[in-house]
Amino acid sequence: MNLRKSILALVAVMVVGACGSTPTTSTSGGPGKVATIAAEVPSTVTGPIQIATDATYAPNEFVDPNTGAISGWDIDLGNAICKVMGLVCTFNNVTFDDIIAQLKASTPAEVAGGDKPRYSFSISSWSPTQAREDSGIDFVTYYKAGEAWLVKVGGPTINTAADMCGHSVAVESGTTEESDAWGYMGQSVGGTAISGDKDNCPAGKDIKVLSFTTQTDANSALLSGRADFGWLDQPVADYQVKQLAGKVKIGGQPCSVAPYGIAMVKGS
Repeated sequence: MNLRKSILALVAVMVVGACGSTPTTSTSGGPGKVATIAAEVPSTVTGPIQIATDATYAPNEFVDPNTGAISGWDIDLGNAICKVMGLVCTFNNVTFDDIIAQLKASTPAEVAGGDKPRYSFSISSWSPTQAREDSGIDFVTYYKAGEAWLVKVGGPTINTAADMCGHSVAVESGTTEESDAWGYMGQSVGGTAISGDKDNCPAGKDIKVLSFTTQTDANSALLSGRADFGWLDQPVADYQVKQLAGKVKIGGQPCSVAPYGIAMVKGS
C-alpha cells in the first residue's frame, strides 16, 4: 500500500467516525497510533513526514500569535492522520502558490542548494480542480466548502458574481477564487482570453483582480480600501467576520461548493 492509499483509508475511517518559515513540529494531543493502520504504511515512509501548508488561512491553517506554532483545524486533521499511522509529522509554512511545485520537486531542496525540506503532501484547504489534477496532483477529499465574498460594512453591494464587474476584488494567488475571478471574464489568470469562453461583464466594467501572495495581505487590501471585495473560502470568510466584528460582512450566498482535499503527487 502506498502513502496515498494509506491516507485515503485512514481519512475514510476518520470521516465516518466523525458523522517559507521555520518548520513547526506537531506535539499536540489527540489520537494515538493504531497498530493495524500503522502496519499498512509502506516501510519506505519514515518520519518526520514533511507537510506543506499556507498558514495564512485562519481558521483552517495559521500561525498562532501566542506560540508561533502552525495551528488550525486542518492542522489538527494532519496531526491525527500522522499519529494514527505512527508517524511524526512536521508542518511547514509555504506560500500557497508555490506548494504544488514544491510537492513535485524531484529532489530534496537541500540537495539542490535550497533550505526547504521535501514535502510528502499538503494539507492547505485545497480544492481538487481538473487543472491541478492534470498537473500531476492527486487528492484525498475530506470536507466541503464554498467560496464567499467579503465586503466592508457600508461598502458596495455584492450578491452574485455579476456584482464584481466594475469593482476590484482581492484574492490570494493560486486559489480557485483567483482563477474563478478571471474565468468570469472569459480569461485565464493574467488576462489571456480562453477560447470559447465568454466575458460575463459588460464592456468597460471588467473585474480588477488584485492577487496577493498571502490571504493576510488580501484581507488587508479589503480593510484598507484598496479592494472593494475579498473573495475567499467560506470558513475563512466567516472567521474574518467574527474577528473583525462590525467591520466586514458576507455578501450573498456561498458559491462553488466543492471538496477540500489532501494534495500529493500522483503515484506517491
